[in-house]
Amino acid sequence: MSRGWLTLGSFKGAPIRLHWSIVVGALLWSRFTFRPVMWLAFVALILVHELGHALLVLRYRLGLSEIAVHGAGGYCMHQRAGSRFEESAIAWGGVLAQLLVLLAAGVALLVLGPPATSAAADASYVLIDANLWLIAINLIPIGPLDGAKAWPLVGMLFSRFRKRGEPPASEPAPRTVHDELRALEQLETRPETPSQRTERLVRELIARTTQPKDR
Repeated sequence: MSRGWLTLGSFKGAPIRLHWSIVVGALLWSRFTFRPVMWLAFVALILVHELGHALLVLRYRLGLSEIAVHGAGGYCMHQRAGSRFEESAIAWGGVLAQLLVLLAAGVALLVLGPPATSAAADASYVLIDANLWLIAINLIPIGPLDGAKAWPLVGMLFSRFRKRGEPPASEPAPRTVHDELRALEQLETRPETPSQRTERLVRELIARTTQPKDR
């Protein structure tokens, strides 16, 4: 243990650390009663949240450096900053991990029925009721909560889908010899005989059709 931190293990080379303040946070959730299953479920839920962030940090190759859990929540650190889109997606990672836990706990209740013991009831409370509260609080768009970075992703995704739905810009049709002749006939010229005019149009047409095109 170093400065109040306990290294629990590692994930893809990044240490997983727990701070002593977890005890205070767990006691607050249990209203200062002795409920060890609720405490463990509380710590596990926060750890799952941070692992959700970590998986997306690995997905974008930003250099996962540390995963930590403390009494007020936790954090996931990475070595390199990502783009605005990547940082926003990483912010959603924790909430999505909690939603998976919520789904699994809900399915377990449907299959197994209501909790039969006080320990199971405590675990159910943390994984469903407290989980929903933590998701709602964490999505408030105020820093340092994840919602400050998470919600802009909705606008970015909407903008991407809208651009994909737009028809591609059509290129102008190539000019034909007939188009070139009509353009030459509309040029202002000095008085000339029909034969002079014909010779001039032929020369200018050859010059226009043989000059190299810009790429």
